[in-house]
Amino acid sequence: MIDSPSTYWRESVKLREFLIRVAASRCSPSADPEDIVHEALVRGACYPDLDLERLPQFLVTVVIRLCIDENRRTTVAVRMARDRRLFPASPQDPSESVCDRAEAHWLVRRLANFPQRDRKLVSMVTDGLPSAEIAKVLHTTPQGTYSALYRIRRRINNCYTG
Repeated sequence: MIDSPSTYWRESVKLREFLIRVAASRCSPSADPEDIVHEALVRGACYPDLDLERLPQFLVTVVIRLCIDENRRTTVAVRMARDRRLFPASPQDPSESVCDRAEAHWLVRRLANFPQRDRKLVSMVTDGLPSAEIAKVLHTTPQGTYSALYRIRRRINNCYTG
């Protein structure tokens, strides 16, 4: 049992270099072993009834578990970065998306005589795809996507206002 906080820290500092080597061997390359060890030492300090004879085993276990947690966070971050469905929502105003989709639905009903490419573009907008994604599918740029939608809108307006 630890008789004072200074005893814990004195014994922990003796183990620090060894714990850093343990963390470096267990954690992903993106993790900082020193941060992992310092977190383990702080967590160990929270246990007033910790047996000093078991301190090395306790701290090694905490370091390994923190490495596992860090590796799990890294794996999830990589998976999220690779899967478009897991990206956070667009910073675009939600009302813009709703209006764009409603307008796209209105356009679909009026596109019967338009070229296939125009119908495909409007369909993708209706499905809620972002313009960058549409641009990739159509082999154009996001600005090209906006311009094509603008031209489609003008043709629709010319058909129904003239």
